[in-house]
Amino acid sequence: MPPNSIPETIPFRTLDRLTGAHKAILAVLVLIGVAAVVLAAGHPERLWQALLFNWLYFSSVAMGMVMLAVALHLTNARWAWSIRRFPLGGVAFLPISFVILPFILLGGKEHLFHHWLHVEGDGVIEAKQAWLNFPGLFARDMFALIVLFSLALLFAYFSLRPDMHDVGEERHRGLYARMTSGWRGQREEVARSRHLLNRLGVVLGILYAILWGIIAIDLAMSLAPHWFSTMFPVAFFMGGFHAGIAFTAIAITVMRRHLGLEAFITRNQYHDLGKMVFAFAVFWMYLQWSQYIVIWYGLLPVEQEWVARRFTGLFAPLVQAAVFLVFVLPFFGLLTRPPKKVPTILAFFAGLILVGHWIERYLLVVPSLWEGNTLPLGLTEIGIALGFLGLFLAAYLAYLSRVPLLPSAASLAVAETQPVPATTTAPQTL
Repeated sequence: MPPNSIPETIPFRTLDRLTGAHKAILAVLVLIGVAAVVLAAGHPERLWQALLFNWLYFSSVAMGMVMLAVALHLTNARWAWSIRRFPLGGVAFLPISFVILPFILLGGKEHLFHHWLHVEGDGVIEAKQAWLNFPGLFARDMFALIVLFSLALLFAYFSLRPDMHDVGEERHRGLYARMTSGWRGQREEVARSRHLLNRLGVVLGILYAILWGIIAIDLAMSLAPHWFSTMFPVAFFMGGFHAGIAFTAIAITVMRRHLGLEAFITRNQYHDLGKMVFAFAVFWMYLQWSQYIVIWYGLLPVEQEWVARRFTGLFAPLVQAAVFLVFVLPFFGLLTRPPKKVPTILAFFAGLILVGHWIERYLLVVPSLWEGNTLPLGLTEIGIALGFLGLFLAAYLAYLSRVPLLPSAASLAVAETQPVPATTTAPQTL
């Protein structure tokens, strides 16, 4: 097959039903998270900090994946035709994320926002009370999630709808019937969905920057209320985007052979995806450096305190680890062309990046709140992370087992401004 070419015949592919062993593993991960929450009840500071930064991390990965799908659509990335449904699966975790956040905000507000929640006599914080008040923060952030997550779900709906009519296994007939209610015919549905996605994607891209930036300000930057950085929201949402690309690389590598997609996801797709992983690792470091250099060069006392608390003392090794995992190792490992084309190598560096971004989200939250003499990184933080991982993977695998993972020839024909094929292939689930 020539590079980035689209075949005339595209089979129907979904993931098999999860086996009992797979379900057991996911259940164990979730139970570990629940146990970590219960055991950490005697240390509420660590409990709520761990819940918050893990929520920020996994929600950022999910939204970053969705935004990768949006970017691939808006740029008409022809090379990615066979992989764009994989990052779209991040949308499956968003309802879970939405349910968890009120629990964290309401249950942990005294421990997370104590620096400004009941402060009197601090002129700086009092001047920010129009923004730094809990009812306003709660309403603002929940509204932001409702808007952003709803648009993400709507984008996923119109991305999948044209390929879900009269296909699939019997177990999914009900879902597919609901997804294609009011069906207008293949040609019209494909054209209509593409028209709506072109507009919806632009709106979603703009609101992702604005609303996810607000989440960054409220749930990370406000934990140190005297400190501020105009670069902080940008670094936050771009870090999530980079993590979404990294998770997509791993998901494609794991699922490619199992789903029999070797003929459709080739070394050419890996090369282009590897270039994205590499490029945004460099861009992430550029954003971090841009934030740091202004504070250091300007000798800004309030801003320096935030940086010094992370660059020295307990948290310094974690800062170094994050930089090495997200930037240094992927930079040298993926600098040349050959490693980008090898699935296992690309997935390895993508895994390092995901761990590095987890540490980064930890560093955005914990140093602003922790007042102890020992590093608060142990069973509580890792256990809760494993619980979130179990929920994230369960949602993502449920998505993979229900939707067509390759677009139909009809959808691609419209994208290529060619006539829609008159024939379709028989459904096939692996």
